[in-house]
Amino acid sequence: MSATRTLAHFIADTDFDGLPSPVVDAAKIAILDGVANVAAGSVQELADIIGRYVRDAGGSPQASVVGWGYKTNPPSAAFANGVFGHCLDYEIQGFPPTHGTSSCLPAALALAEQHHVPGSQVVTAYVLGWEIQGRLRQASAPATRPGYHPPGLVGPLGGAAAAAKTLALDAEQTLMALGIAASRTGGLTANTGTMVKSTHPGNAARMGAEAGILAGMGYTASDEALESPVGYAAALFGGEFDWDVATGGLGASWRLIDPGFDIKRFPAQVYMQNAIEAALNLREQNGIDPNDIEQVTIRRQGRGHSGPAPRSGLDGKFSVEYCAAAALLDGHVGIDTFTDARRFSPDMDAMLARISVEPEGPASGATLATAVLKDGRTVSTECSAFSGSASNPMTRDQRLTKVGDCFTRALSDADTERVLEMLENLESLDDTADLMAVLGNAAVGRA
Repeated sequence: MSATRTLAHFIADTDFDGLPSPVVDAAKIAILDGVANVAAGSVQELADIIGRYVRDAGGSPQASVVGWGYKTNPPSAAFANGVFGHCLDYEIQGFPPTHGTSSCLPAALALAEQHHVPGSQVVTAYVLGWEIQGRLRQASAPATRPGYHPPGLVGPLGGAAAAAKTLALDAEQTLMALGIAASRTGGLTANTGTMVKSTHPGNAARMGAEAGILAGMGYTASDEALESPVGYAAALFGGEFDWDVATGGLGASWRLIDPGFDIKRFPAQVYMQNAIEAALNLREQNGIDPNDIEQVTIRRQGRGHSGPAPRSGLDGKFSVEYCAAAALLDGHVGIDTFTDARRFSPDMDAMLARISVEPEGPASGATLATAVLKDGRTVSTECSAFSGSASNPMTRDQRLTKVGDCFTRALSDADTERVLEMLENLESLDDTADLMAVLGNAAVGRA
């Protein structure tokens, strides 16, 4: 059986009852985190543009745009919610990094709302989308060109897998959905630090939903889109693709638990997490007043995508210097850290001038933060596994603190409680439309 067909049969043949309990538990944690990201993202500056764009384009009112108080067609809703889910760079991250939540979950939720699908089917769709996307990412990782942003390459196929399962497509229809999605790939790393980056998972969710809808209607594609000599692996990765990783052991292990995922403690690129925590620990453990800092050195592997003078607050999510400076100045790094107002404040510019990065850090991957103080003292601290990483998991209370902060930016207290109740018991939710009816209300404070 071909690789594309093997994956299609696996998607079609897997149901909720076949998922191990630890996989379901991991999926519910990931989905809760993901929905919280969508809610908080829906009130960001770039979301104001996307929300108006999708609303003005029109569409049959079938699926909710989170935080906006209107419905549109499922692909457009998936696009908007995918952008919202990724724009904070706060969603969980798998190994290798691929942004599986913002690519897969919005497609599943939009179609589930339209078709009144139960929550257990959304869980299954998310698990399968994450699985397929993660396998394709790992199988292609050695050959992925740095100019491509990975969720643009593998996300449409993850989104298609999630959409196919949400729509209960059979194996042949799912095969077609994967073939359609394979022709919808792309996304440039050059756009990291700009608004465009979040459209890569948004487009993946939109294309995944569209692929599922078209396949269900009988639209056809190649039945060997992945492995054809002129197909996905050949075109994007020069044929350097590990087919055993892509299709081996399906159902015997699940990527949500092996290798698992990192939950981000801070709304910044995953590679910034250790640097932020190291800087926070440096300040807290030594009782440092930011005004007493003469010089700070951050030693880590690589210097990050953005440099010491990020172009915007959004770009600061990818700057080691900015993330460390914010941690040292404020003693806290959150959603509001990455506004333009904070980026261009005088104390931030002054602190950025005092921070340097040495990109030849410890081989362990740890981040070492060292500060020289004006009184002549030198203090250091190291972070190798930030709180929330797969090797240092958050507690439930810590996770709920994060998602609570996200929800309260868009939802009332009463709606936050309702959404938390539904998501923590998602496998028992009879109709996903009940969840989306709450999430689709206009965000608190939006006229």
